[in-house]
Amino acid sequence: MSKEELTQKGYMSPEGLRGKRFGDFEVFDLGATSVAALAQAGLDFTVAAAITFPASKYKPPKKPGLVRPDTIYAHRVADRLIPVAVTEWKDKSRLGKDDDDLKAAEQAVVGALAMGVGIGIVTDGKRYRYLDVAMSAAAQEIVEFPEVRDFSPAVLADIYRGESDLVRDPKALAETVWQTIWHATKAEPKDCLLTFVEIFMLKFLSDNLPLSVLPGDYRFDALLVDIKDFGKQKGTTQIEYYVDTIRPQIKQIFVDRLRVDDEEVRRVFGMETITSYTSIINGFAFLRSSSTVSVSSYNRTFCEILDAFQDFGSLTNIEPEFKLRLYEMFLRRSARQQRLGQFFTPRNIVKPMIKMAQLSGLEDGAIVLDPAAGVGGFILEPLLFPDALPGNIRFEDGLPRQRIKLVGVDVDTDTNILAKANMLLHLAESVRDPATTATALNQALVNTFILMNTNETLGALENPPREAVDVILTNPPYVTQGSAIYRKEIDHVTGLHNGVFLKDYYDNGGLGVEALFIRYISGALRPGGRAFVIVPLGLLNRTAHTMKKHLLSECNVLASIQLPRGAFFNTAQPTYILVLEKRRVRNQSRPPVFCGLARTIGETLDHERVATPNDNDLSTLADLFVHFTSAASATKVDRATRYSGSPIAKLVPATEFGVDDRWDIVRFWTDEEFVNLGVRTETIERHDFIRLAEDELTELLDELRQAREELSLLTAGEMLVVKLSDILRFQIRSGVRIRNIDLRENFGEVPVYSVFTRRDTIKGRISSEWISARGIRPELFPSVTVMATGASAVGTVFYRENNCVMTDDVVIVQPWSIASEREWKKHKMAAFRGISVDKISDDDIDQEDPGKYVDLANLAEDDLPKSNIDLHYLAVALSQTIAQGGYLYEAKLYTKRVSQLVIEVPRGPDDAPDLERQRQIAAAAKRLDSIRSRLEEIGRWSKTVRLS
Repeated sequence: MSKEELTQKGYMSPEGLRGKRFGDFEVFDLGATSVAALAQAGLDFTVAAAITFPASKYKPPKKPGLVRPDTIYAHRVADRLIPVAVTEWKDKSRLGKDDDDLKAAEQAVVGALAMGVGIGIVTDGKRYRYLDVAMSAAAQEIVEFPEVRDFSPAVLADIYRGESDLVRDPKALAETVWQTIWHATKAEPKDCLLTFVEIFMLKFLSDNLPLSVLPGDYRFDALLVDIKDFGKQKGTTQIEYYVDTIRPQIKQIFVDRLRVDDEEVRRVFGMETITSYTSIINGFAFLRSSSTVSVSSYNRTFCEILDAFQDFGSLTNIEPEFKLRLYEMFLRRSARQQRLGQFFTPRNIVKPMIKMAQLSGLEDGAIVLDPAAGVGGFILEPLLFPDALPGNIRFEDGLPRQRIKLVGVDVDTDTNILAKANMLLHLAESVRDPATTATALNQALVNTFILMNTNETLGALENPPREAVDVILTNPPYVTQGSAIYRKEIDHVTGLHNGVFLKDYYDNGGLGVEALFIRYISGALRPGGRAFVIVPLGLLNRTAHTMKKHLLSECNVLASIQLPRGAFFNTAQPTYILVLEKRRVRNQSRPPVFCGLARTIGETLDHERVATPNDNDLSTLADLFVHFTSAASATKVDRATRYSGSPIAKLVPATEFGVDDRWDIVRFWTDEEFVNLGVRTETIERHDFIRLAEDELTELLDELRQAREELSLLTAGEMLVVKLSDILRFQIRSGVRIRNIDLRENFGEVPVYSVFTRRDTIKGRISSEWISARGIRPELFPSVTVMATGASAVGTVFYRENNCVMTDDVVIVQPWSIASEREWKKHKMAAFRGISVDKISDDDIDQEDPGKYVDLANLAEDDLPKSNIDLHYLAVALSQTIAQGGYLYEAKLYTKRVSQLVIEVPRGPDDAPDLERQRQIAAAAKRLDSIRSRLEEIGRWSKTVRLS
């Protein structure tokens, strides 16, 4: 049989010999074709003249050209098709015994030598042996490659290229994929991050998990087929196959409903049951980007991303720094960093804090906690550092084991998912170990990263540990304005939580969310336990007698270290590392406080974050702190004293950190010392201040000038005066009555907005069943809302998406009439039922829930009731009217007063409102808000400069 088998199996094409794609290779499943025939058909190799390998169990053909391998893998280089590996397939019944195993291996080696290839593979479909053909020939006995993974394109590529131990840095890959995702979807950086991580996890799991866990049809490689051929084979596109078939399979392996089985972890929080409701993936921007674009339309982009991953190579050994930096990379891309910034602590701050914690010295069974874990840096990075906890997580007898229990808690679902995915990357060696079961991996993730969002306002604060934790490493959120919601929520929580009433437990008198976390932390530590906490300067230097008194009754202050301004991506607010130690006895003496002044953190403080390893004060301070706390006897000082001769470290008497003192450290350095360190500018002349300020403001002045010209041009035309009382144009109504107790007792998925000064603050989430039972429906359309009450919030205007609920102290304004809305509903209902519009009655509209015939989650802004007022412009115009009318100072601004307002709207050539100009004005106003934010930052800088 010369070319008959090749032709029958479709390997012969008009262009020549072509196998099925197998990653970077082509595969030929044969068995009846000799290697001599393969050479004649176009495989680029010379048949061996003779084979000298001493096969003892396998009897090879007399002529090498007559060898018939079961499967051949080839690599196409330009117009050459070069064989790289042969495989011998054997029934399970014929493998397992020593003689059978040896015979199969010898057959594979002989087949490989006949073709001059270096890799032989023996398998029964479940077990794989990888044979080093060259070494076997030289040693005259079977020699195997040190590879334990199930066979895949990644395994073949690693063995063929000699890269099984190669450590890869996917940074460039991430940059490329980020650009591709963003250009295709225009998604937020967080969604781009979630999408990259999801595809990254698919490739990572495919390259590492056994086939018994992730079968071939569900692996990355199953998608690596020509787009047309894939459609013929599967009847769908690659991206749809991934969404409908592969994605659910991964979620089935890494289930989203699993209980924490570590009794000690549950005991920490005083909870009998803790259930995880998240998997390792749940962010795919191609599904989120638009309700008007089908996911299949992104198939070519998706395949482009797959090719980029394939070209990169296997994700077996990943550069540790990439694991540390991945999330920062996407954070730097964000134009709106505030929401992201709450999740990520820069790695160059995490590392020194872990060093300061001296985790390697903890006793077995100790607990390390981060109650605001985000993506898990403080919990996972100790696994990478030789002086911390390398090898801490292992798997024995199908169960996860930890010498030191690492626990990260967060309230945000997305970051909990990212943390679990991050953990799998950190456990890559265990993931590819066949002895590690998927169940054990799942349990390790669930026991380590805990989502606490039954109360989305309080998060981890709802279940405070009590004297149960040895080390806390954390960067809790810090908010003072609007933080009263946390206090109010605590006041309404009933019953015991881990043995305490929250209202009494958190009664420490501090302002801001960070003060609540400080109380949480001080109560959580065991005697002698330490906490390393990132806090804002305001927490340290504000007057908070009660909070500090309570904290000092439980803890000693060990260190206060000032971080440089700009250390965090999303804020120029000064921040500190505060180190606390739980007092062992009530009358324990207090050690001096280690005070540090970090000017640098080993990278530039701009958005580029270029590494500067030789310029890292924080690393130096971490080493000095370890030396200080490891000293055989406590150092005593009676005044601020340089420590170990360092100009950036001082020991300060504990008496300087009393209940009525500031706890920041600038007062312990003189002006001259600050000048010498380059931290504080000298007192300057007023003319010099003007010159420096001009330099800082030049760029912003240009942007302000452009904004002014743009707004002047857009608003120069004629304007219409429009009354909000015009029922042919507007609907105005209040929200609905929803109490905090309703939210607590009926937690669900529908966001509830109330009177707040921040657009992204929600009162909570309510059950859709609960609101439906009370005749309340989520908002069908997006709207503009006006805060009706609240000393600081009244008159605040927000644009709101649909599918939410507003409380009764919020006024809802929509720029279309009731008649227009009813007509829209008729068309939607008719389309849904497949009947004509005239067959839809008014009763149908009144009685049927629009959620049954409208996809609320995917309603597009251009698919709304007929209107000539743009919603975003309405928000801008209404804000202007309220500000000009002085309504910001009114005690109430309910529907009646709102309906009395008027707005100006650009007039079009037909005397109707000009929609396009409205949209342009709204966009310009948004850019102006961005400039205002930057001006505010410069204003803060100007306050620190002292003028002579």
